[in-house]
Amino acid sequence: MSATGPVRAVPERAVARSGRPSRVICGALAIAALAIAALALSSRVAGAQDTATVAPTPSTVDGRVMRPLRNGLTPVGHVWVTIHRVASDSAGPLDSTRVGANGRFHFRYVRQGKADAVYFLSAMYDGIAYFSRPLATPHVSGDDATIVVFDTTSIHFPLAIKGRHIIISSPNVDGSRQVVEAYEISNESDQTLISPDDAHPSWTAPLPAGAANVQAGESDISAAAISASNGRVRVTAPFAPGLKQLSFSYLLPQSSFPLHMPVEQGATVLELLLEEPKAQARGASLKPVAPATIEGRVFQRYLGADAPAGATIVIDVPVIHAAENVRIYWWIAGTLAALMAAGLLAWYARARKRSVLAAPSPRAPVATRTEALAREIASLDAEFERAGGADAAARAAYESRRRALKRELAQALVSSAPDASALDASARSV
Repeated sequence: MSATGPVRAVPERAVARSGRPSRVICGALAIAALAIAALALSSRVAGAQDTATVAPTPSTVDGRVMRPLRNGLTPVGHVWVTIHRVASDSAGPLDSTRVGANGRFHFRYVRQGKADAVYFLSAMYDGIAYFSRPLATPHVSGDDATIVVFDTTSIHFPLAIKGRHIIISSPNVDGSRQVVEAYEISNESDQTLISPDDAHPSWTAPLPAGAANVQAGESDISAAAISASNGRVRVTAPFAPGLKQLSFSYLLPQSSFPLHMPVEQGATVLELLLEEPKAQARGASLKPVAPATIEGRVFQRYLGADAPAGATIVIDVPVIHAAENVRIYWWIAGTLAALMAAGLLAWYARARKRSVLAAPSPRAPVATRTEALAREIASLDAEFERAGGADAAARAAYESRRRALKRELAQALVSSAPDASALDASARSV
């Protein structure tokens, strides 16, 4: 996330240096978004979270609020500017002031507390909050202390898609697949595009038929400004000039495949990642390239340059029978457990008739062990089927392990079952 983009402001009252109340952006939503952004930036710079504290350090900021015109930047006067601190111990505004007609402002403050603290500036202009870069040193001036604001418009104009990234995971037990989409959206104008109301989003994108459980992901846009309805993702957050990142995820059932994903708006870079080895994709200028590994998971990778508007991405995936296998194995495990329970009840009834006082030697419940073995066989089969195209060595290892598990299951049943022949026949049928 970025701390330099605008978020929809929630004006609240705070005390300025003059003692008069001022309107500053200190709503919980804005602070939470900025905290995540600033702490993420801090962790990247430091390499790890710094929990040390720093000695109080007198600091200053001398900056300006500017607005672009055709021939350059012009000062913006009489707007409120706030200095913020975000750290692992606390987050919030430190001070605020109203700039003069020349757009200039000055802050004196003290840096203290956690060493991971990040300081930055915000300015309210035309109902939108704009932010400076992080104040990297105790004394900042010039470009690093300049806040650029923009005029706003609700007259819709297209935003450029610099990148669209689609990630489709391997299937879940029920055959559904999680899909993550990430966009890089650029406003190449000199105005901030705003949404006049929820019925007129500032940006929207299609969802595939059958998409469920739509959730906002890590983005430069607040999750509160992202929604899904009528088969589309809708964003009501403002888009200032520059680049924003947006991501969201959803689940697709097996019935949604083969999947046809429209490219409504051309993308400079189009990327598709498929976790299933046998999945295939075509269309929209996509070409297969070297696989990508993300957190130990290997994905087929497709890339396309200047994907044209109106194109369609077609994604084929293999039909998954793993879910059926799991249900079968659980049914077998349940049946075996019921047989074992019946056998144990019969044994207990005979034991009472014989008035046997000595208890049998302790052992783990066979039904529990039976279920574990049946589940392990099911998992083994599902993993082998999902891998697909396994070489001879992998197939030999799979068959050897499966035979061993079957023998162990049979031995567990025979060793404890009152009717060993019947249960042994059940185990051999797995």
